[in-house]
Amino acid sequence: MVEIIGAHLVGSAPVDSPSELFSLVQRHLGHQLSRVPDGEVGERDSWIRWQYAKLAQCPQLVAESSDSTYTGRALQQFVLTEESSSLDLVELGYAAAALESWKAFQQAQNEGHIGPHQRFMVGLPSPLSVVTMYVTPEARPLVIEAWTSAMEAEVKQILDHIPHDSLAIQWEIVIEFGILEGLWSFLDSDLSGHDARSQIAERILHLGNLIPEPVELGFHLCYGDSGHQHFIEPENTGHLAWVATSILGGVQRPVQWIHLPVPRSRDDVAYFEPLGEVVVPDATELYLGLVHQTGGIEGSRNRIAAASQVVPRFGVATECGLGRRSPDDLAALLDQHAELISEAE
Repeated sequence: MVEIIGAHLVGSAPVDSPSELFSLVQRHLGHQLSRVPDGEVGERDSWIRWQYAKLAQCPQLVAESSDSTYTGRALQQFVLTEESSSLDLVELGYAAAALESWKAFQQAQNEGHIGPHQRFMVGLPSPLSVVTMYVTPEARPLVIEAWTSAMEAEVKQILDHIPHDSLAIQWEIVIEFGILEGLWSFLDSDLSGHDARSQIAERILHLGNLIPEPVELGFHLCYGDSGHQHFIEPENTGHLAWVATSILGGVQRPVQWIHLPVPRSRDDVAYFEPLGEVVVPDATELYLGLVHQTGGIEGSRNRIAAASQVVPRFGVATECGLGRRSPDDLAALLDQHAELISEAE
């Protein structure tokens, strides 16, 4: 029989404030959630889109070249305006947002909406995701190094101001899967798909190793959710399993969780089979994003039944954040998590 270990919220939610999400979590999930995000409210409500405006403030970059491979809409990507060995990037804003939400988290904890065992979770995108989306291939090598340094500074601010035993940080690995699937080129335009694996792994491990213990560390693996569609449909969990194995074998500290998507149409064992090769330590929680509105709870049960033939122990989640959902759907989705956990007890 499958062991359902709990629930995980990826990050975003259709709420107006962190406090609203904290209250919803208490009412619908309670102790079944170990880490609570802030809902990624305000300008953060569309994942990394708000970083476009941050890049636009860099004097060495100008939006010029059009690309529509991800969103289906023409996107003016940034090119370098001049030969330069460095970039003047503004602060990315992730630390400022986290510190503001941390105040709301503390208040909610004092009021009993957040349990003493629950941690404040901060979601951060990989530099490769942001730069691949918004920068032309020719400019990417310089921009990714600058943006990585800027993100390292954001992480340091978060670590300096939030108690480590109350904090969890989740790295969001998304566009990497488009590269592995051959949809985008790597920093070097000659590298794509399998040939880019070693460099992708190196960059992911660098991010993991930035986070010291006892801060909890997790990874959200994703195939995108623009318009509730993946940028490409995964044939199976092959690339996801490879990234998970790379993380678990390469990060030089414990990894508390890994989350990965399950497409709403996949309740077949074949989708999950590559996960059987992943050795998941007892200290690491695997969360499968198999909770969908499509098919309701019966569809989620079918996906659990298929997954359990390969993975005997996992938690439940949606496959991506909930920020693009209607607010009217949020309570029912949270309740579905709780019911699935209850049925497995």
